[in-house]
Amino acid sequence: MVSSLCVRYTEGMSQLKFIGFVSVVIGLLTSCSHLSNSPQEKEKTKLYLQLSSDMFAQRNFPKALEYCYQSLEIDPEFAPAYNHLGIIYMETKRFSKSEEAFKTALKLSPNYPEVYNNLGVLMNRQDRYQEAITYFDKALKNDGYITPENALTNMGYSYYRLGNIAKAKSYHQKALNIVPEFCLANKNMGDTYAKEKKFQRAVDSYSKALATCPLYEESHYKLGLALMKMGQKNVAKNQFEKLISRHKSGPYVDRSQEVLKYLQ
Repeated sequence: MVSSLCVRYTEGMSQLKFIGFVSVVIGLLTSCSHLSNSPQEKEKTKLYLQLSSDMFAQRNFPKALEYCYQSLEIDPEFAPAYNHLGIIYMETKRFSKSEEAFKTALKLSPNYPEVYNNLGVLMNRQDRYQEAITYFDKALKNDGYITPENALTNMGYSYYRLGNIAKAKSYHQKALNIVPEFCLANKNMGDTYAKEKKFQRAVDSYSKALATCPLYEESHYKLGLALMKMGQKNVAKNQFEKLISRHKSGPYVDRSQEVLKYLQ
């Protein structure tokens, strides 16, 4: 999951339990490390962070924390490790610890746009949407930010939750202008169209999300709902049945089963 670039979650979108995209950057911030660290020690910090990231991807959060702290034991000023620590704490709903870790990363490396994006995601997770927008804006003002589509669609989500659908659509479209196949941005755009009762456009957006990320449960479910609103009940029924068949269990499976009772 970790590389010298920002993470893109595409493996079935399982990591989209986050309200938005979070990012980890390693290799671009080696100047944050202690100058006295040997090349071997620096490689160890990255190795432990890679191991932490691998455990995180497998949902093994205790091991992810263990490896992350091992990275920090070697270099207590390794900003990417604090960024990843914040991500682990966010996913395990320890929000105050998550915020503390992200802000420590920024103290060590103030010019770190991925952390500003992640702080915005954390604010979104706590319904602190106005605060989230300020962090996404800081990420986007950094010329070195290599995945601005993340902050753009995350900001669009903030505006969506604040009820400003026009701004939400604008930011999602900006993200899609950069990465047209961006699953989350297409799903979020579908949500805005559904809110406006433009169900054909919602169907198109959810379908685009699924074209890139076919296991994206939320898009499958919402595509089914949009098809229902258009009166295409048989097609919607097939959509819900496909979701249940593929995923077996989970919140969107439960919701799909409830909707199917209505469609019988």
